Amino acid sequence: MTPLKDVIFGQFSLALGALFYTFWWLSAFKPGGNTGWTGGLSGILFLLLAVFGLGGVGLTMYGIHGLPLPQTWPGSGTLSLTAFLIYFILLFITSKIFGRIPTTELLLIVCWALLETMALGVLFEAESLSLFSFLLLSLLIGAATLFALGTYMIYYKIDEETAWILGAIPLLADGAVSLFMAVSSV
Repeated sequence: MTPLKDVIFGQFSLALGALFYTFWWLSAFKPGGNTGWTGGLSGILFLLLAVFGLGGVGLTMYGIHGLPLPQTWPGSGTLSLTAFLIYFILLFITSKIFGRIPTTELLLIVCWALLETMALGVLFEAESLSLFSFLLLSLLIGAATLFALGTYMIYYKIDEETAWILGAIPLLADGAVSLFMAVSSV
């Protein structure tokens, strides 16, 4: 496969991973019916989310490595360092200022935004995306990231049933963005 196809197939795989992540979340963390995150159906869904999610990340990163970012963008190292700093700033703000219990979701939110931003850049530079798709996807990545951050912030402040449902929505949104990016690039 070519690096361009790696990114596109990686995005399709990420979309599937997000779908399995959503089903796993709903299965493993259902209030009053918590089966644990590795038992029965939850275990199968977790395995599928790991295979497709991590496979999608790997394929996308491998493809990004083989393609240039737009010349007007900072390099991938600078983007990664920026995401690293943003993570620690958000961790400080959410935990120290707002008292939010730190969880891995914050790291996943920042890493997903970085991966999708870099995928967007290389797909646009490879002329696989139109300007309209590039702009729309930029907005969608930003909106999905902000929505996920918002749900992360309120998760422990709402009732258990609402939190369970609300926790699944950003996963679907991220998967939809990845799917839209893949479909727009074909």
